[in-house]
Amino acid sequence: MERLTGLLRLPDDIISQILQYSPSYSTLLSTLLTTKSFYRVFQAHPNSILHAINFREIGPSYPLSLRRLRYMAPVLDCEDADRLLAQAVSTDVICDFPITREERKEMKEMEDKVTQLEDLFSFRYLDRTSVSSQLTPEESWRFRRALHHLTLYTCEFPTSRYPYIEENDRFTETEIQVQVRQENRRRIMFLSDFSAEELLEISAVLFFLEELGVYVFSRTGLDGIRAIAIPAGPEILLACHYCISDHPIRKHVKDIEKIVAYHPFLESYIWTPLLEVLKQREFREETESDYFPWNFISNRIHQSDTQCHQCKDELGFDVWTRKTWTPLATRYRQSINLPHRAYTITSVCLSMKDRLMLNGLESEYLRTAIGDFESDDYLTRILGDIYDYGLKLDAFADWDKDDLLCEDCFERFLTEHLHLWIRYNRSLEGDIAKDCPYGYRCKLQGRYDPKAGKASIRGFLKEHQESFNHLCAPIAQDTQDVALLIHEYSVANQVVIDLSSV
Repeated sequence: MERLTGLLRLPDDIISQILQYSPSYSTLLSTLLTTKSFYRVFQAHPNSILHAINFREIGPSYPLSLRRLRYMAPVLDCEDADRLLAQAVSTDVICDFPITREERKEMKEMEDKVTQLEDLFSFRYLDRTSVSSQLTPEESWRFRRALHHLTLYTCEFPTSRYPYIEENDRFTETEIQVQVRQENRRRIMFLSDFSAEELLEISAVLFFLEELGVYVFSRTGLDGIRAIAIPAGPEILLACHYCISDHPIRKHVKDIEKIVAYHPFLESYIWTPLLEVLKQREFREETESDYFPWNFISNRIHQSDTQCHQCKDELGFDVWTRKTWTPLATRYRQSINLPHRAYTITSVCLSMKDRLMLNGLESEYLRTAIGDFESDDYLTRILGDIYDYGLKLDAFADWDKDDLLCEDCFERFLTEHLHLWIRYNRSLEGDIAKDCPYGYRCKLQGRYDPKAGKASIRGFLKEHQESFNHLCAPIAQDTQDVALLIHEYSVANQVVIDLSSV
């Protein structure tokens, strides 16, 4: 009781500090319900206490995140729109306004996307073996600050500001150049508010996003759209990367096909004004051979591990190695264009060799085996067994689990060995049926129906899949005559099967 009395007698500023160090909103609420004196202090200083909690919850970039969020908030039909917008873009003023529950939710979602981009940046340039950011706190702050500043720029100069102009309505080339110069002056004024250090950080993030855009849109056959990627915003580019599609940017930018063909205001969207401001600051670009633009974020970045260890192709943003097998597979479970890349319990069967992916019996066995694992780390389990238990084919003798592989090489390795892993596990459970002469190329691998009757195609396929092992290489030299096999099955079982359904 004495301790409680002493706590009640603390000065208000001490109580305010205690409340500011609440680890969460729920803890703050519990504390406020303890005594009236705590609640009284909170009522006197609610903004500073809530902002302090949000700062610890979201991180050092919280003020920038809130600034960006309120900058993006629409201000419509308001006489004081200019004044409110000026307040919104001021970091000094922004914390004077209380944060709403909706803003807190939106900021968390926003910071999640920033974290994902930071993870990609670190994975691409710093550590190829970790899909989580390995940037130091200071490097992370530089990256996040630059990304928020860049997003503020895209909010001030959005693609909607530059709608497509029909050919008949266009100005002359000279008039367009004048308008572009005027727009660039506005952009220069905006960027002039940032320090030289902040501008260089923005340039580093720009190089990163441009490379990501090249990687994403060159793979989807939409290379021309990447010119619109930066103006569309970093989060739109991230969405395109994860779904391996241009759908997010098409949804965001109106008349994108026309704008790609004609976009005078987007050609020099940020690099021209950015370089002009740096020129005014008398910045000189580094000329050392080991200098990279990303060094403005981290001086630990060096151009190493840029090629696949097997095919020597240039590695992009997906590098498959022992520590990334499962994280990368998890990342692409939402892929809409290339479902086989998801490597879910269901779709991993599509990676089986040749016609094995159609084998209902083996597909069901694989799904069951994976489902019995204690965690979702099944790719690491499968590939670890292949490497550790000598299941590798001779053609892959020099492959190592720590090799950095491109997606094509990884898929090839998994396809060539997945059936061997299934066979290995089946052998541990008991005897395996005799090998089918046609192996994994057998044409009689289809839907497996355990309840199918003999007088049906499904019954025929069921008996064949149960009687023969297809987890092997073919040895038969002749062409498989399915009609003859069905006829022999019909005679042996004294049934009639409709060949028109084959």
